[in-house]
Amino acid sequence: MSLQGVGIDVADIRRFARLLAMRGSGFAVRWFTDAEIAQCMAAATPATAFAMRYAAKEAVWKALGPGEWSGPLPWRGITVLEDASGSLSVRLEGPAAELAALAGVTGVRVATVPGPRMAIATAVADGDPMRGENARPST
Repeated sequence: MSLQGVGIDVADIRRFARLLAMRGSGFAVRWFTDAEIAQCMAAATPATAFAMRYAAKEAVWKALGPGEWSGPLPWRGITVLEDASGSLSVRLEGPAAELAALAGVTGVRVATVPGPRMAIATAVADGDPMRGENARPST
């Protein structure tokens, strides 16, 4: 197992508070899965929960190392959910999963920290570079 990539992102909590005030949770359908929306809306501060997940998705994408990616960011293909203990897990689907497989990524870990105005997320992609299609021959 080796480190395949690291990503970090920051999201403005106030932006998500404004979106929630203007559009309710309907704004979230573009970026978040139904399960993520449900968890965020059930949180004590939904705007903070949405900002943390948004930053986590961006950090995961950066950790995957999309390189010359030309399509739209597959927001809903990166799912960040919280378990009963408060730990976050990442599930990749569609283009995000395909990109991970190409790079030999076998798992992604994510951590978030809410601040008074900003949410910060880091992601670490683990894997085996010899498993991906972009594997280099050993010398």
